[in-house]
Amino acid sequence: MAEFPITTFSEITRLPGLAGRYVFISGSTRGIGRTIAQLFAECGSHVAVNGRNPEEVAELADTLHATYGQKTLACAGDVSRLEVVKRIFQDIARWSDGRLDVLVCNAGYPLREDLWQTPLHAMDDEKLVHGFEEVRRVDLDSARFCVREALRFMIPRGHGSIVFISSTPALAGYRGTAYTEAKAAILGLMRDVAAEYARYHIRANALALGNIQSGWYHHLNSDERAEHAKESPLGRWGTPEEVAGAVAFLASDLAGYITGQTIVVDGGRVVR
Repeated sequence: MAEFPITTFSEITRLPGLAGRYVFISGSTRGIGRTIAQLFAECGSHVAVNGRNPEEVAELADTLHATYGQKTLACAGDVSRLEVVKRIFQDIARWSDGRLDVLVCNAGYPLREDLWQTPLHAMDDEKLVHGFEEVRRVDLDSARFCVREALRFMIPRGHGSIVFISSTPALAGYRGTAYTEAKAAILGLMRDVAAEYARYHIRANALALGNIQSGWYHHLNSDERAEHAKESPLGRWGTPEEVAGAVAFLASDLAGYITGQTIVVDGGRVVR
């Protein structure tokens, strides 16, 4: 079983309205998702974690419980499949007695070089159809499936916060049309949920992430990392902890009057 370290947030671990809340984070066994799960647990939330590898999911749930003492739930499964999402939320209902306060839609398709590097006019039929479908299924369909199930928890309670993880290409465009399309669609879903469910006091917001030290960052050499760092006016990469902090803020009572918004976490590269 893979071993992953636990991040310590120390002084930023108490945000109003997070202690005792029930949270589900899709795609949370590694990288940014794992760090988000850790911060919620350190803030006193009960955390349900998710990933495709049952051993990794169980390891994270056990580690969070042992480290922070909160209730945790291991929800292994592919959230791009509706039947899996329905089963996961049935498990959450039993674990939390039918309560879910926060949903973080973090599951995302891994970087696929051929889709990212091939311009649209040069794509063959397989990439144009099946490649785009794969990215959409993991990035967008999984979020839509999870949101529907979460709303059925949140509406009766008249309370909830949903945070979507998107990317700056959704705002400014970039290479990799499949990713840009899916991430932009996530923002459309977020806005619709925010507008439709505000009457139930359910908030929906999104983060558009720039260069973060996660995922594809670990496949770059030192020169490539340095070059990409220059893209940000701050002159560096963002950290998973900084992303987790933004997610926790949006889920907390400090952001109680914020809904329908996209917060850009990219060191100032995309200025709107």
